[in-house]
Amino acid sequence: MRIPEQVIENILQKNDIVDVISEYVSLKRVGKNFMGVCPFHNDKGPSLSVSPDKQLFHCFGCGAAGNVVGFIMKIRNIDYIDAIKFLADRVNIPLETSSYGDNEVEKIYEINIQAARFYYSNLKQNSDKIKYLLNRGLDLKTVQRFGLGYSLDSYDALLNFLKKRGYDEKLLLKAGLVSQKDNKIYDRFRNRIMFPVFDHKGRVIGFGGRVLDDSKPKYLNSPETPVFKKGTNLYALNFVLKKGMPDELILVEGYMDCIKLHQHGIENTVATLGTALTKEQARLIKRYCNTVYLCYDSDAAGRTATLRGIEVLHSEGLNVKIINIPRGKDPDEFINTFGVDEFKRLVEKSLPAIEHLIFASKENKNFDDPRDRSNFIKEVIDILKILNSEVEIHSYAAKIYELTGISLQVILDQLNKAKNIKSNNWNNNYVNRNNNIGGNNFIEPGYKKAERKLLMLILKNDDIKEYIIQRINKEDFITPSYKKAAMLITERGLKEFNDIVKHFEEQNEIQDVALIFAEEDLTTLDLETIEGFIKTLKRTNLERQIENIKLKIKEKEKSDGYDELLYLTKKLEELKKQLSLL
Repeated sequence: MRIPEQVIENILQKNDIVDVISEYVSLKRVGKNFMGVCPFHNDKGPSLSVSPDKQLFHCFGCGAAGNVVGFIMKIRNIDYIDAIKFLADRVNIPLETSSYGDNEVEKIYEINIQAARFYYSNLKQNSDKIKYLLNRGLDLKTVQRFGLGYSLDSYDALLNFLKKRGYDEKLLLKAGLVSQKDNKIYDRFRNRIMFPVFDHKGRVIGFGGRVLDDSKPKYLNSPETPVFKKGTNLYALNFVLKKGMPDELILVEGYMDCIKLHQHGIENTVATLGTALTKEQARLIKRYCNTVYLCYDSDAAGRTATLRGIEVLHSEGLNVKIINIPRGKDPDEFINTFGVDEFKRLVEKSLPAIEHLIFASKENKNFDDPRDRSNFIKEVIDILKILNSEVEIHSYAAKIYELTGISLQVILDQLNKAKNIKSNNWNNNYVNRNNNIGGNNFIEPGYKKAERKLLMLILKNDDIKEYIIQRINKEDFITPSYKKAAMLITERGLKEFNDIVKHFEEQNEIQDVALIFAEEDLTTLDLETIEGFIKTLKRTNLERQIENIKLKIKEKEKSDGYDELLYLTKKLEELKKQLSLL
């Protein structure tokens, strides 16, 4: 069964490694990673490290490592395809109905880039549209950085532009850039400011278009396409990640809110894409940080979205704080009116989500009035249902008791009834099954360690990369998995773990690749040490060639192949000389 690359990528994106491993192993956050007891050997302490950023696991005890697919292969003792099927089923992705081929997906990425350039070119040629953005408080540098554009007030401008470049109408419909009605095809976006939407890798996956007047809808987004799935991406996450791993993220609703904060130096801001916050987006956030500031509009709709967002984010174990914007403003309007320093003060004064909700519920209530007090308790019970931590629940329940005088036990009883708490026994069938596997029972060859460290250095440092690839090439790598990885990295330019590991299907190969990314930071190694790695590879290759020639010489000595025997003898001496010079 062949599963398209884009489908596999979608499966990996929706199966966050922390979530999956947590179903088998109890994990605890330690810094940016999670730690737990390894299920693959008789582990007495937490030696299993899980990285939400790199989406890999690594045991410091037995050496087990891999991505989410590798973990499922190992824990369930199944092959690659069955692991993919298992993970697809886990997130309700029907493999048999997938109708998008890899080539078609790549074409849609191409089309999106062409459309983004077309919209940007239109904007540059329409000074009044640029003026509109400047009046909204954006500067030209920001407009260029986010690739903002303009869709002409025409039914076929983009359609004709793309058809001239060889793209057929059927593919343009699948890309969501044109629409069809009564057998007539026309541009989906017309007379709108255009916002290209990027995935976390920086690829254009769709667009949002904003009207320039009061017509409806105010915002129009791309429909779902083979590359654009609503509720699975976050606007501007690619820009955030360019700055490195964020300690925390600010989550806003709109494109303009997000862009304005970036322009003012608050570059850890992302936005939802025209939908309510989803569990997939919360899981995506969890890959990169543990703390989220919710900053939605302060109108009624914004308050509803905030409550929903808190619930979703808390369900994924994230620490949530609320930035409370007064006077019915959204972040864009607030900064335009009061400036970015005032906004930063709001961030500093932000409250933990539960405290914010309780405080908001407390407003305009008289606790001397039994009805107000009863309504407050009902509202608070709905708020506390979000929590999973018993410590947090008791802490907040105690505060409610102090405010209202209502018994702590009564509050907890009401909460238990509301939550309909059931014991959540984890299924440990697979956790202990493999405890007798043990660690690696062999000493790793020196050349394999050298290969791994050289590959990591190539990935981490461009200057060192140039030095290494001048001294060796992919053919110098001995381990098949590392030889293939070297080709993917040096010839195809792949850098990210998931981009590389998806080209491997054997469990031991997945582990080899994962260990490249699980290594400690080697970028400070001196040139002498790096040269030692290179010499190890060259020496091992020469020694292997020498042994092969010795075997051939023994075979030829039994025959009459004098000329070939002479050639092999000279070759042997030459290789021995090369070895002595290392």
